[in-house]
Amino acid sequence: PSPTHKALDWPTSHKKTTMASAGSSSLRTAVLRAAGLTGAAAVGVAYVQRLPPSGEDHRTAWSESFSTRLYRTFAAPLVMQVDPETAHVTTLRVAEAFQSLRLLFEPAQTGSSPLDWLLRPAANSGTTQGPSLRQELFDGRLAFDSPVGIAAGFDKNALLVPIYRLGLLYGLGFAEVGSVSAEPAAGNQRPRCWRIPGDEAVVNFMGLNNEGADAVAARLLSFSGLKHSPGGSSTARAPVGVNIAKTHSPSIVGEAAVKDFVRSFKTLAPMADFVVLNVSCPNTAEGKTFEEPDTLSELLQAVATERRDMEWPDQPPPIFVKLVATPDSEEGRTRQRQLLEVIEAAGVVDGLVISNTVPNPQAELSAAGRQAADAIGKGGVSGKPIHARSVAAIRSAYAATGGRLPIIGVGGTDSAEAAYAKIRAGACLVEVYTGLVYKGPGLLTDIHSGLRRLLERDGFSSISEAVGVDVKRSQ
Repeated sequence: PSPTHKALDWPTSHKKTTMASAGSSSLRTAVLRAAGLTGAAAVGVAYVQRLPPSGEDHRTAWSESFSTRLYRTFAAPLVMQVDPETAHVTTLRVAEAFQSLRLLFEPAQTGSSPLDWLLRPAANSGTTQGPSLRQELFDGRLAFDSPVGIAAGFDKNALLVPIYRLGLLYGLGFAEVGSVSAEPAAGNQRPRCWRIPGDEAVVNFMGLNNEGADAVAARLLSFSGLKHSPGGSSTARAPVGVNIAKTHSPSIVGEAAVKDFVRSFKTLAPMADFVVLNVSCPNTAEGKTFEEPDTLSELLQAVATERRDMEWPDQPPPIFVKLVATPDSEEGRTRQRQLLEVIEAAGVVDGLVISNTVPNPQAELSAAGRQAADAIGKGGVSGKPIHARSVAAIRSAYAATGGRLPIIGVGGTDSAEAAYAKIRAGACLVEVYTGLVYKGPGLLTDIHSGLRRLLERDGFSSISEAVGVDVKRSQ
């Protein structure tokens, strides 16, 4: 090229280099800005989670918190437009993302740092008002700061254990993960979960889909450092129990079914604060349970033998048996007493969970709800329609055992009043699940503050005084 062309080429080349440099600088600036905002947000989350609770006065708190009303008004109508299982999975994924951010500031997961004094301020539990909700059960082996827990079925694979342990949901005192089986299971074919919004109910025929005992045990082990407060403290955080069930397979029956159950117990019990034997799940294709006295006795004897033969670093975890709510009739109560006699005679069961979902045909629904349930034709019903049946089953179980076995009440616990009815009937603890679908996570706070209000109204200074009071006064 001629000298003239060279003279013209230089400014063009210089201009391209300048533009490339400017683009690179803009990219660096954007990356640094994003990193700074993310870091600031993470520090903010760490601080917020260590602030004292809001200190809301239970005497003046609304029965539904602002967050619950916000969820019911804006979020719930949108959630109802999404397939139930898709909405559930999305909820878990969002919660996992939040949990990952929070764990960046947890010494038990990341190790100590010279900047801990700034990034990891000491947690502040604040002060509580009104009657005490704290309970120590099983001779002090487990402590529950709140009687409100999340029921099995919400987190089948123990994905959100840090959220439960670290108190990220105000009002939550414990959680029950699972059901988990010895072998991984895909569950039944979709669709396998349906809502009945008019009755605030859910029908599920999931089929015990889960990743299997080995995978869940490995995940629980990875979170084991969160079991106690940091700094070498012996203070245990919110208990997390594991619900175990027989692998969903019609070919696993009889002795093989017992061995399958025991294998899950052996794998998962060392990782659990308590274990729940789910002997009453109606949501499998074969529909078999261990709720016949003979088969239940065989299972409990096998679990007792396994627990005795295992080596425990401390004491073995308490064992619960989860039962369906038998009908509130003489026949139903007689059947329940037969099962309770087997349970107490086994000498291995420490508590009860009442109740499991109610088989679809037995659920008491509105006319429209029954029509919808009949169209589904299978599965188990949970939510508000089974609350009364659950309370009746809790009351009869508490009376039959004389309160010797602590009871976790579950089924239609969608308000403080519903939780209180279960407690007065004999439950020490209560669990929620379907209520979260219709009212959102603010329900945990509503029940927590509402229980204090109800206890104070009735003259109780602690929740322990109210457990089973209706049964005691009727005797």
